Amino acid sequence: MQALIRLSASFMIIGIGAYGGGLVTIPLIQHELVEKRGWLEFDEMARIVAIAQMTPGPIAINAATFTGFRLKGITGAALATTAVVLPSILILMLLAPYIDRHRKSVILKKFGYGIQIGVLSLILFSVWSYSYAAVKGWTDLSIAASAFLFLIIFEGRLHPIIVILGCGVIGTIVF
Repeated sequence: MQALIRLSASFMIIGIGAYGGGLVTIPLIQHELVEKRGWLEFDEMARIVAIAQMTPGPIAINAATFTGFRLKGITGAALATTAVVLPSILILMLLAPYIDRHRKSVILKKFGYGIQIGVLSLILFSVWSYSYAAVKGWTDLSIAASAFLFLIIFEGRLHPIIVILGCGVIGTIVF
């Protein structure tokens, strides 16, 4: 029972900090599950993130379901999944009536801008952290850098799936 409470608490913390989307949750999940709780190893976490990105749905929900199931079966999966979405639901229910009323608040606009900068820092940290799991040498770095340049050069005109599949084809040939 105590393990289920810790599992729920950990994913509620992740859910509270998940403002900004999936990439932002990666360092939160890493901190809570790998560094603080020791439930997962870093390489295992990288695999979970990869699996979570391949399946439909938000990374936090997929990671919660997978981790909860791994630790405590179906009960753990259901509890962790519920715990990670509960903070967002509660925050929306509590704040929604006030958002329109205070939409033009200068303080809230500044606060929102500050949060965007914080979210950017978490995304950059995710890239930094998980580059160690994905990039094992100069060949990997070259493929990643080339794919990144293609995305920049084509600025949204190149579908990301083409980049992913292209890297898969190059990986099949090179590795």
